[in-house]
Amino acid sequence: MAEGGGFVTSGFMSPALSTNASTITPSLPHPRHHSLAAGSAKETSFVRFVNQSIDRIQKRYANRSGEDGANPQENGYTSFKPAGEDFERVVDMIWVSGTPSLQITFLLNVAFLVQTYIPNLPRAPKTLFRLLDKLDIAFASLLQGCDLESGETLPGFETGRGVTGTEKVRIKSIADNSRVAVVHVMNQETPSLDSETEEAYDTASYTDEDPMDDDPSGESDFAMNIARVYDRTIVELGDQLGGSNHPPG
Repeated sequence: MAEGGGFVTSGFMSPALSTNASTITPSLPHPRHHSLAAGSAKETSFVRFVNQSIDRIQKRYANRSGEDGANPQENGYTSFKPAGEDFERVVDMIWVSGTPSLQITFLLNVAFLVQTYIPNLPRAPKTLFRLLDKLDIAFASLLQGCDLESGETLPGFETGRGVTGTEKVRIKSIADNSRVAVVHVMNQETPSLDSETEEAYDTASYTDEDPMDDDPSGESDFAMNIARVYDRTIVELGDQLGGSNHPPG
C-alpha cells in the first residue's frame, strides 16, 4: 500500500515499465512529497531493499555465461535487454524515494554498473538508450535541484541541499565513459554471442526493439541517439564545473 508522498512500502514496487515502441524517451515516476527521515525505519527498509535488488542484478550479470537456475529471476543475463529492464525498475524505485542523499548515492552506483555492463552483454539498443536517457534526466534534475520535466523543486532541495563537487566529478566521469562504451558497442557489426540460443534470442530482441527502423542504414539515428547519451547532464555539469558545456561528438 502506498503511503503519503507516493512511497510504496509493500514490496517497494516501482512503476511498471512503458512498452511503447514508438519512443525511447522515458519519464521518471513522481517522487514522494517529503524525503525519508534519516535513520527512520522506512529509510532503513528502503536501503536494504535497493541493495538487495542491485545484488540480484550483479549475481545475474556474474552468471551471464552460467547455467540457468530453478528461479528464472536468478538466471544469468543473455543480453542487455533483461539487465536494462531490471536496472530501470531500480532507478524508478530510487527516484520515488525523494531523498537526495540516497538518490545520488544509489544512482551513481547504478550508472557505474550500467557503464560496466554495456560492453559485456549483447546489445539491446532501445532498452539501452531508454535506460541511459532516464539516468540522464535523473542526474540533470538532481544537478538543478528541480524536476527537469515539470520544473518542480525536488524533495529535499528546499533547504539548499545540492550535489557536491566530488559527486559532480564522479557523474561526469561516468557520463563520459558511458558515451565511449556506447560508441564502441554500437560500432560493432554484431553483438558477441556465446551460443546459438543467445544468437536467436538477441537477433529477435534486437530486431523487435530497434527504434531506428525508419532509416534503412540506421546510421543517422544511431548517431543521434549516441549523441544524446547523458547530453543534459553534461551540459549541466559544463555550466557548474566550467569548461565546455557541449557533449563531445
